Amino acid sequence: MKALVYKGPEQLAVEQVSIPEIGANDALIKVRASGICGSDTHGYLGKTGRRALGVIMGHEFSGDVVKLGKNSGDWKIGDRVVVQPSIFCGECFYCKSGKTHLCINKRFLGVMDCNGAMAEYISVPIKLLYRMPDDMSYVDGALIEPLAVSKCAVDKIPFDLQGKKVLVVGAGTIGLLVVAVLKSRGASKIIVSDLSQNRLEFAKAMGADYTFNPMQVDVREQILKITDGFGADVSLEAVGADKPVETAISCLRLGGHSVWIGNSKKEIVLDMQSVVTREITIYGTYTYSHEEFGNTIYEMADMGIQTDKLVGELLPIEKASDMFAYLAAGNDDIVKTQIIFEEES
Repeated sequence: MKALVYKGPEQLAVEQVSIPEIGANDALIKVRASGICGSDTHGYLGKTGRRALGVIMGHEFSGDVVKLGKNSGDWKIGDRVVVQPSIFCGECFYCKSGKTHLCINKRFLGVMDCNGAMAEYISVPIKLLYRMPDDMSYVDGALIEPLAVSKCAVDKIPFDLQGKKVLVVGAGTIGLLVVAVLKSRGASKIIVSDLSQNRLEFAKAMGADYTFNPMQVDVREQILKITDGFGADVSLEAVGADKPVETAISCLRLGGHSVWIGNSKKEIVLDMQSVVTREITIYGTYTYSHEEFGNTIYEMADMGIQTDKLVGELLPIEKASDMFAYLAAGNDDIVKTQIIFEEES
């Protein structure tokens, strides 16, 4: 089978590799759509240290079941599936409490030395499978993973968002999907800050009411005008760097809440006195539990997300390496790219 193999920083190669074997509790999936995540791009650059040489990347994907181990339950060959990519043990304290995303033994598809879905086929534990609704496309199925990240970030907010004023800092794929979730939850004013004018236009298309480029305006000053001098009720930070975090905190009202999704830098400078004296509440969010991932599949349609505005490129695996280089160079005219594997004739 064809697979996109990580050969080192800024080096990817399409290689012929063996179709993976499956065990009694596994399924072989014919991959139909596999998204390129921002974390994949960082991994491609060698910045994270979380991609082993020779690994096949990719964790946002959908496909068809083509082979099943003997413990297949009610699964059938031909089932259309989305795969939750975090392999959890099911036995540790966190798994038993439903927090499978915090599993102390977890492995993640496409990360470290665990092969992912930028290949024609992938073997996965059957327990990670979710059926796709009949009317869901493979492209939409491969968007469930980043949508689950975004939805779980919004779910960290401990109150109803109806009528609330919310700031989203960062308009990459996650930030844009956060906007869509906020819109579906009834936030009255959704404000987005980003350095890219292209991304700000995408944010408007996803439902943002106001968009600001911090290189052109004082974002805090603008938000105070919009909120009658109070500040935003909630902020969601989807970059993970000093200035975006500063914006996410400084633009909040007294007693405001901030959810941090961004994970770009290991350490940031934070105005601790501002957090303490203004009684700001900060939540960290990373991924999703197995159950939360599944719930996202069936909530996607209700959210009214215009996925055609997000997925800018569908390309064959042979063109994926060039696209990685294009995205890693900082080009911002494409939000989401997916590698597409056509049905075999």
